[in-house]
Amino acid sequence: RWVEHIVSDQVMIATAIDVGDFNGDGLTDVVSGSFEKDAVYLHLQNNDGTFSQQTVGSNIEGIRRIKAGKINNDDHLDFVTASSSDDSVRFFAGDGSGNFNVSVIMNNALYVRSVNLADMDQDGDMDILSAAAEDAVYRWHENTINGFINHTLPFSATGAYDIAADDIDADGDIDIVGNSTSDGILRLFENDGSQSFTEHIVSNNLDGLLSVFIDDVNNDRTLDIISETYFDKKIRIFKNINDSFVDTVAYSKIAEHSTSVSAADFDNDGDLDIANCSFEDDTVRWLENNNGNYIEHIIHQNVDGARTLVSVDLDNDGNVDILSSGAWDDTFWWHQNLGEGRFNTLSIFTNANNASGIYAADINGDGILNVVGASSLDDSIRWFEQIDGVFIPHLVSDTSDGVISVHVNDLDNDNDNDIIAATYFGNGIEVHENNGSGQFTKHLIFSQATRAYFVRSEDMDGDGDIDIVSASKDDDSIRLFENMDNLQFNTHLIFNNAYAAHSVDLKDMDNDGDFDIISGSGVDKTIRLFRNLGNLQFSTETIFNNANGLQSVFAADMNGDGLSDILSASYHDDSVRVFTQDTIIFTNGFEAE
Repeated sequence: RWVEHIVSDQVMIATAIDVGDFNGDGLTDVVSGSFEKDAVYLHLQNNDGTFSQQTVGSNIEGIRRIKAGKINNDDHLDFVTASSSDDSVRFFAGDGSGNFNVSVIMNNALYVRSVNLADMDQDGDMDILSAAAEDAVYRWHENTINGFINHTLPFSATGAYDIAADDIDADGDIDIVGNSTSDGILRLFENDGSQSFTEHIVSNNLDGLLSVFIDDVNNDRTLDIISETYFDKKIRIFKNINDSFVDTVAYSKIAEHSTSVSAADFDNDGDLDIANCSFEDDTVRWLENNNGNYIEHIIHQNVDGARTLVSVDLDNDGNVDILSSGAWDDTFWWHQNLGEGRFNTLSIFTNANNASGIYAADINGDGILNVVGASSLDDSIRWFEQIDGVFIPHLVSDTSDGVISVHVNDLDNDNDNDIIAATYFGNGIEVHENNGSGQFTKHLIFSQATRAYFVRSEDMDGDGDIDIVSASKDDDSIRLFENMDNLQFNTHLIFNNAYAAHSVDLKDMDNDGDFDIISGSGVDKTIRLFRNLGNLQFSTETIFNNANGLQSVFAADMNGDGLSDILSASYHDDSVRVFTQDTIIFTNGFEAE
C-alpha cells in the first residue's frame, strides 16, 4: 500500500527531478527544477520524513532535465541540468552539506532538452551527455582535471531530444543512443573505443519521439532500447539480437475506452490469447499471442457500448467463443469461434435495457451451457436456454436494482448452479437460488456495498463450499462473503481504499493451493494483489498504479511458465495491459498491442 507524501507544492511547473543523498545524512533528498520560476530547488529530507526546500540555482531559463551523480570524484553527490531557453548545460558541484558551486559547461547548446551521465572515455570519472534540439546534435562533455571539453557527434539529428549511454555491443566501451523528435529517428552511435562513433539507425519511423532508455528487457544479457513516442502514443522495445534490434510494440492505444478483458486459446496453438472489448468504438477483438507480442484481430465492431465479455466454448466444438454485452444496443452477443481464430457474431437477446454482466453455465442440468445476462436499467437477470444454437429467455429477476454483474456457481452444494449478482443502485449482493429446473429464489446477502459493481466466486477458505468476492465502486471496497452453509454468509472487509473498485478476479497466483484476489480500481488507477495467507487473512500488494480508468482485471498464465499473469483493461487510457509474473515478482511486461 502506497501513501502519498508531499515533498513540495511550491515548485511551479516542475519539469525536472532527481533524487539522492545530497548532504550525507543517509536520507534520500530530492532536487527539482521549476520551468516557471527558472529555478532549481533542493528538498532535504528531515528525520520525520518531511522536506525542507532551499533554492540552489536561479535564472536557469527553461529547465528541462536534471541528472544526479558523483562527477568530480570528491565522493559528494553532484548534478547537471539542461535548460532550453538559455541553451545551457550546467554543473552543480556538491560539497556534501547541501551546498553547490555552479558552473556553466556550455551556453550555446541551442534548445538543449536533455542531459545524462556516463564515463565515455573509461578514465574513471563521469562525463556529461547532452541533446540539443535546434543544434540538431548530440554532445559529450569530457570531464578533465581542467574542466570540461565539449565534443559534438558528427551526425545531424533534427530535433534531438533525449540521450542515453551504455555498452550496447558488449565490447567494453560506452555507446550512445539518441532520439530526435522532428525526424522520428532512433539512433545508436557505436563507440570504437577511442570515442569515434559510427551511426546506426535503429528505427526511422517513430512519430514524436520523447524519451529513450537502455536496459536488458528480456533478461538475455544483452542491452535493449526502450522508446516513447508522443503522437502515435506508443512505447516500443527494441530487442537486441546480435547487436541488431527487433521493434516490439509494447503499448498501443487500440481500444477506445477499453472495458473488459479475458484470456483463452482462441486459435488452438497452445498459448493463451486475449479477448477485449471497448465501449467507445463498439469493438470486440482478440489479440493473438505471438511469443509475448500481440496481434490485433477485429471480431465485431457493432457491439454498441461494449461493456463486458467472457470466454467460453459455448457450442462445445473445441473452439473457445466469446460472449459480450452491449449497453447501448441492449444486446447480449455470441461471437462464435469457427476455428483458427475466425468468428461469426450472433445476437442472443436484443431487449436487455443497458445490457451489462454476462456469464455462461449449465443452469438446467442438461449438460449444455446456457447464458446468464444482467441488464441494469430494467433491473433484470435472465438466463438463456440453449437449444440447437437457439436461445430461449427465462426471467430470473426483474427487481434486482441496477444489476450490473453476474457470476454462477453451486453455492448450496445441491448440484445445480446458482446465480450471484451485484446491484449497482441497490447496493446489494444477491444470490438467486436454483431449485434445479431453472427456477430461482432470491436471497439478499448484503445491502451496504455502495454501488456494487462486480462479483466472482470460489472456495476461498478451502472448506468445500463456494464463497463470494465483490468490488463496490463508491465505498472503494473489496469484500469476501464466507459461505456458512444454507446460503448464510459472514462478511469480511478485505480492503476499503480501492478508490472506485471496479473488478476482481480469483486465481491461485503463488501456487500455494488457495485462491488469491486480484482487484482493479478506476480512480486510483491501481491493480492490487491480495495474497491469501489462510484463515481468510490477506496481504496487500500494489502491482501497478497508472492504469487510468481501470475497468477490468483477469488472471491467466500468458507465457506458459506455470505462473498466473495479470491482464487489465482501462477506460481512460484506452489500454490493454499484460503483467507477466516472474517468481511472484510482477513487471509491466506488455501494455497492449
